[in-house]
This record gives sequence, structure tokens and C-alpha cells, in this order.
Amino acid sequence: MGLDWNPLGKPKPGFEDEFASIFQQLGESSNWGWLEKRRRRREGRDIDGLHKRWGEIQIKPHETVGAPQVGSSAEADAWARERYQEMEPPKPSESEFMQEMQGHYVLALAPPCDGFPFYSNWPAGYVERFSFRAQWLSDCEDIIPEDTFAKCYESCLATAFAVLAQELRDCTTSYALASNLQHIEFEAGRDFEEKSPESKAHILYSATRWCEYWSSRGHALEADW
Repeated sequence: MGLDWNPLGKPKPGFEDEFASIFQQLGESSNWGWLEKRRRRREGRDIDGLHKRWGEIQIKPHETVGAPQVGSSAEADAWARERYQEMEPPKPSESEFMQEMQGHYVLALAPPCDGFPFYSNWPAGYVERFSFRAQWLSDCEDIIPEDTFAKCYESCLATAFAVLAQELRDCTTSYALASNLQHIEFEAGRDFEEKSPESKAHILYSATRWCEYWSSRGHALEADW
């Protein structure tokens, strides 16, 4: 399946210690996985209770990127109605469908930002729009220091996430300067020859800016592989 990075939530003000404690209980490891995976692996633990409390004290990534919600945004409501019109029968009534969609964050309507990466398996449908396809970093393993590359497979809280971002920034900057590729950072995504210096620089800059965006806003990282 390969490596995907997903931003986890961040603690609401005043809940930082509890947020960190629950994170530790749910699995600060090389492979966080989703809570459904944990539920199958850990018998006799109140995972559902932790999951519920985790949601109560966090700010979701969807909120950070400014995704509008169905039920509180006319734009999001219009988007939902368009999805309803596209549905094939049999289907519920429009009012039933809209009720089911209440509270849904529409990431497709959020403004562009570094939190929405060029490298993502979002079009494949199994991850969110803000998920970074970090498997591409395997093309850059010769550039990323070994200890930093190992951290790419570790879920972590915002402080450690920021350290990863800085380490990626350092090695990316050094590589780009040595190869005269600093301009690649601000180029829109385009087709580069696979494993070319330009391609590697673009992947590294994209990963760095993604990590900087989420870690600087206090979010945790899920390394899912």
C-alpha cells in the first residue's frame, strides 16, 4: 500500500495535556493506523471511549483548512444537492439525503493551501484531499538523512512533527542549492522525468511545505503504511 501522511487533529486550547495523553494511549508508534485497526488489536480497552473523548477535545484538519460544512454553509449545501442529483436510483429523498449530510466538511470547496498537496492519492478515494502520498519520498532516499527518513514512518505530535519539517527543509535546501534547483519550490506541479533532480526537488519541497503547514498549526501526524 505504501506510505501516506495524514494530518490528525490538534488540541483545543486548554486540552493540550489530555490530547497528548490520549495520543499516547491510542498508539504513538511507527504505524498509527486508524482507530478501527486499533480496536481489533487491543482487547479489553475502552477504545470507543477514548475515541469519543479524542474527538471532543480536538480541532479537526477540516476546520484548519476552512472547509465549509453542509447545514451551515449555502455553498456546501449547494454542493451536497449537486451530489444528490448525480446519484443513481434507488436513492433516498433529497431531504433525507441532506439530513444525512449535515455537518459534512466539503474539502473540495476549501481554498488552495500547502495543506492540500500535489502528491496525494486523494483521487483514488481512500484518503482525504489533505493526505500526502509520502511513498514518493522513496525516490529521495539518497538525499534524506537516514535518521530523518526513519522519522517519516513515525506518527507524532506537533512538536516532533515540526522537527521533521525542519530536517526536511534543511536537506531539501542543501540539495536544491547544490543542484541550482531553488526555483522548483514555487513551480506548479507538472510532469518531471521520474527520479530526475527536478522531480526529487519537487517532491522534497512539497513534502517540506506540507509538514510546515500542518505542524506550524499544531496538528499531529499520522504515518500510515
